[in-house]
Amino acid sequence: MIDGEIFVRKEIEYTSMNTHERMQTISELRILRELNHPNIVKYYSHEHFLDRKLIHIYMEYCEGGDLAHCIKRFKSCKERVPETFIWKVLIQILLALHKCHYGIDAPKDNLLDLGDHSEPTINNETVIIHRDIKPDNIFLTSSDKTIKLGDFGLAKMITSQNDFAKTYVGTPYYMSPEVLMDNPYTPVCDIWSLGCVIYELCTLQPPFQAKTHLQLQTKIKQGVLNPLPTCYSSQLQSVVDQCIVVDPNERASCFDLLQMLTVKFVRKELELQELVITLKEFQEQLTIKNGELKKKEQYLGNLERKLQLEQETLDEKYESMQRKLSLHKKQFEEDLLEEFEARKKQMDLELKEVRLGYQREFKLVVEQEVQFRVKEYLAKQQQQQQQQQPYNGDTGLRTASLNPPVSHNVKLKGPKDLTSEEFLSEKLQLGVRRTPLKARNEDHEFTSHSSAKLLGTGGGGSGGGVSPTRYHQMTEKRRVTDEMERMTLDKRCTPDFDEVYLRRNARY
Repeated sequence: MIDGEIFVRKEIEYTSMNTHERMQTISELRILRELNHPNIVKYYSHEHFLDRKLIHIYMEYCEGGDLAHCIKRFKSCKERVPETFIWKVLIQILLALHKCHYGIDAPKDNLLDLGDHSEPTINNETVIIHRDIKPDNIFLTSSDKTIKLGDFGLAKMITSQNDFAKTYVGTPYYMSPEVLMDNPYTPVCDIWSLGCVIYELCTLQPPFQAKTHLQLQTKIKQGVLNPLPTCYSSQLQSVVDQCIVVDPNERASCFDLLQMLTVKFVRKELELQELVITLKEFQEQLTIKNGELKKKEQYLGNLERKLQLEQETLDEKYESMQRKLSLHKKQFEEDLLEEFEARKKQMDLELKEVRLGYQREFKLVVEQEVQFRVKEYLAKQQQQQQQQQPYNGDTGLRTASLNPPVSHNVKLKGPKDLTSEEFLSEKLQLGVRRTPLKARNEDHEFTSHSSAKLLGTGGGGSGGGVSPTRYHQMTEKRRVTDEMERMTLDKRCTPDFDEVYLRRNARY
């Protein structure tokens, strides 16, 4: 058995065989290799065991058994073999013999072709004579659909044009007269044997029976037969009569039997029946396949619905995740935008604070510088006035100037024209001290000590300089910005920060 396929093994032991029997076995192997036909048992391979002198031949397995068991079964049941089955055996064995005798397959049956067809030429180099056709060598497949001819152990291949077989072999009950008389025989000897098999199928017994071998030979040579049972048709009787003819020259050949109109009709009918059976089997297979396909379709439908539900669930999850992602993204963007706006606002406020700080610082420096220049100018004017005053009443002498005379043509130097050392020395000499802006804004009665020192009389309070009251009036003059409202955030200023900044960074 290979891949579930069953084979038949035929064992041939040639230990006790003579040379002729060994040559016969080799001939059988050669014949089996060359025969390939649907109605001939198929040969697969063989194994040769030299040490045991044994040959194993592997052939096709026919599960329906052989025709001898079929006849025995009908005989035990006391039933007649159906004529349809007999015609099937006849035609299919004729097709197998056509392949053996002519070396080619029989042409297709065409009832509309009424032309005269000549018999194919028998090639003596390749013609095969079975010589042992009997019920035991005819095999059935499952359901008796196909009939196969097998066991070519006695078959002979004629290799010489003028040499016909002269060997006495075969089963006596089905042996042709020319073989019994040891005359040269031709392929039509197989037709005699086939006629005997058909006769036995109809009567359930061999056509010639005798108690001794000599009596059997006599009956076979006479060729006298009892008619077939009346339950069978005359056409079948006619075919049997043409097969069992003593003279081989008058006996019908395989080609002649296949060309009979009755055989053609039956052959076509059998072909149609086989087609109907094949169609029914095919229809049953289609029904089974249709049921299987429906089951698969139902399974696929359920699977598709399941996949669709899973797809919908996944789509819903995906949409939900997309919505959540969109919300998170929107919230994140809003948070980032809010944080950006807050940071931007904070940076704007810090920038405004720094800018206002620089503006206030610049204004403060400018104010102090202006005050310093004004004080310096006033001090010089005061010195000039003191120089122009008359003698002092106490001393009778002109009051000496504390400072050298100021030239009217000398250009005053600003903070940019003075170096850092000159600027600091003048400030230290004059004793100018900058008062914090907050202190000046809050103390309206503030009097600059440095101004009094700058404009002092030197002793006794009668130096002839500007009176403290006058200078106090000048120094008490407030700036215009001191009267302005305190700025708030709504007015794009941060005075609290300015005050803290100026308090911490006031220059003294």
